[in-house]
Amino acid sequence: MPSPREELLKLHQRLYRRNRDVIESSVLVEEPGFDQYERSYSQYVRDYRTLSSHEQMVKALLRADIIYVGDYHTLNQSQRSFLRILKTTVVEDPHFIVGLELFHERYQPFIDRYLAGKITEKTFLQRVKLKEHWVFDLWENFKPIFDFCRYHHIPIQAIDAAPYGSTVRERDRATAKLIARLQQEHPQKKFFVFIGDLHIAPPHLPRDVKREMKKAHLSYRDIILYQNSVPIYWKLAKEELQDRVEVVYVDDRSYCRMHTPPIIAQQSYLNWLDHEEGEIDYGNVRQSFLELVEQISTFLGMRIKQKDLESVEVFTAGDLSFLKRLREAKVFSKEEIETIKHQILSSESYFIAKTRFVYLATLSLNHAAEEASHFMKHVCSGSESPRELIDAFYANILHEALGFWGSKIINHKRKCPHEQDFRELVAYFESIHVPVDRRLEQESAHLILEYLRHEQKGKPLEYADIFATRMDLFISVTHALGYMLGEKLYYGLMDNVISKKEIRQLFCRAWRQKGEPLTVYWKIKKKLQTVRLPKRI
Repeated sequence: MPSPREELLKLHQRLYRRNRDVIESSVLVEEPGFDQYERSYSQYVRDYRTLSSHEQMVKALLRADIIYVGDYHTLNQSQRSFLRILKTTVVEDPHFIVGLELFHERYQPFIDRYLAGKITEKTFLQRVKLKEHWVFDLWENFKPIFDFCRYHHIPIQAIDAAPYGSTVRERDRATAKLIARLQQEHPQKKFFVFIGDLHIAPPHLPRDVKREMKKAHLSYRDIILYQNSVPIYWKLAKEELQDRVEVVYVDDRSYCRMHTPPIIAQQSYLNWLDHEEGEIDYGNVRQSFLELVEQISTFLGMRIKQKDLESVEVFTAGDLSFLKRLREAKVFSKEEIETIKHQILSSESYFIAKTRFVYLATLSLNHAAEEASHFMKHVCSGSESPRELIDAFYANILHEALGFWGSKIINHKRKCPHEQDFRELVAYFESIHVPVDRRLEQESAHLILEYLRHEQKGKPLEYADIFATRMDLFISVTHALGYMLGEKLYYGLMDNVISKKEIRQLFCRAWRQKGEPLTVYWKIKKKLQTVRLPKRI
């Protein structure tokens, strides 16, 4: 029988494959030759020689003249990792230029003026047209790098030098020529080259730089810093080392930083596809979670006791000890464990009140803030008692509403599907053969619309029996209805239709009397009926 760690590792691998398929299907137009380019990169990150450390890696890169650092554009942790390397390195040697793929070299004058304090951030961003150049909104991820370089007087150089529409190989060659020219112009400087992961494989940009440097009769030493190799991660996980190893030594020329699990990196891209905004720090996830609790509770004028804050444990999708800890708690039935495993596979985040465990399927700020709100609800109103089905239905809607409301306090741009979205979804499903893995979504959409039709006639839930045997539908439907109510709660507060005091009461009351959840739900719905949601963009 597999151990919980092995079991969870298998779940993660299945989730990784599923995410990979979704990501691949999202690519509508593929560049010719890109598959070969990606395969070439993969050959260099299949394995490692020995375990290493951040300190050993920094010692090695200080001996180099050109340091290639891989970037995963949508992963905030990738840019944070680079900034940590930069901070550690410049203490030992401040003579660096930071090269960023983020900008085309035509915008170099604006970078120089911004770093010199001659133009504002707003003007700078307007001039460099960052959002036009990248499909990703990357400035917030890169701004800390600019702030650090400005403070320490470290030059930043735009290294995208190819014309618009160039292939990856053409971009490599253009960037290589620029790097060689800069090396000639600044012989006393060393270079960080922070560029997309695939570019830094030896046959790609490094080989082109070698050719250009040879033409210019320049000698140099380089080093490559890969990140988050998937095969290396699975190997470390099998050896139960993934939690303890930050860096591995790949070969004489390269290291690989292991700062983020593969499914977290994937999810950052999927979050971008779904327009999820913001991530918490994977390196200090519990502290980030508690900061969200503090922000939401402070906003509401609530105080969470220190003993409650100390009692919560936070797990991420990269934590292979999660199932083991659940079983060790000995408070969950076999069926409950299976439900939790299903939620893991569904990339769902949740708060488990029995043990005060928080599971974050992604580093999404939205998910973390939502679970922070669920945690607050639990510590303020106490543990849930068994309820009759109708009461459980409305209580869960209220819980989900408070969770979504809390996430809106942190990220006011967060959106959720509403009635019209579900109508369109049902119409779409009626036009296709619904795949098996979307049938729950189809059933839920029908039930949500049916419920809303009854509610508009002033009728409460009338078809509870189906939820007695279909917990997946119960969770899905109450989740969606709760999100809708939570969004109305947020705008009701913004419009002064409902007060902070009333929302505090929702967090603090347990609704234990029979029929009370329904009464509270109808009272809030009536109070918020005049609230209008902003038009979607």
